[in-house]
Amino acid sequence: MSKSSKKIRLYTSQREIVLDTIREKGIYHVKKEFIIKKYENVANVFLEPYNWFIRNAVNIVPKPEGAEYPIWLFTDLKYVENHEDSQVLEIEVGIENVILFDPFKWNRILNLAYIPKDEKDWIEYNESLEKQGIKNEASIYMTSFYPHLKQKVRKSWDSLFEDNIDLSNPNQAALWELRREWIVSDNI
Repeated sequence: MSKSSKKIRLYTSQREIVLDTIREKGIYHVKKEFIIKKYENVANVFLEPYNWFIRNAVNIVPKPEGAEYPIWLFTDLKYVENHEDSQVLEIEVGIENVILFDPFKWNRILNLAYIPKDEKDWIEYNESLEKQGIKNEASIYMTSFYPHLKQKVRKSWDSLFEDNIDLSNPNQAALWELRREWIVSDNI
């Protein structure tokens, strides 16, 4: 079976406005303005890792026309947070459209934090922070006092898409778009 014929099941929780867009247009793309509206005053904190993700993820799956930011999904329904004003969607899509990654590593990136290569690297990194009197790891990224450490943190993010550094099961995914024909649920 070729890569293009393999399918994967994914799950996501989406608001009614997303569902309406899919019903009307057959496709949904995340726009930067949606992120800014959702996160308001802290949008820039999210846009930094999101922009990093985009710059790197396009090398795995090219971004189609109209897509600006990824749509977050999971390979296991148990990880999907369903909110009152949202609906869980079951998606079946060709694997060639999917960017799979480790959710623990992605969480480290969202927190502007270092991703260790292994336990030894983690210990050494924390010891270096302690020696420099850094109590809050986010201050590395949020201030201009630690340019060398900020560079080290950002470089560590490159491991997000590497399989040789597994911090958890790769159960998070991203798509550049949601298409009506990918939705397994009958109610869309």
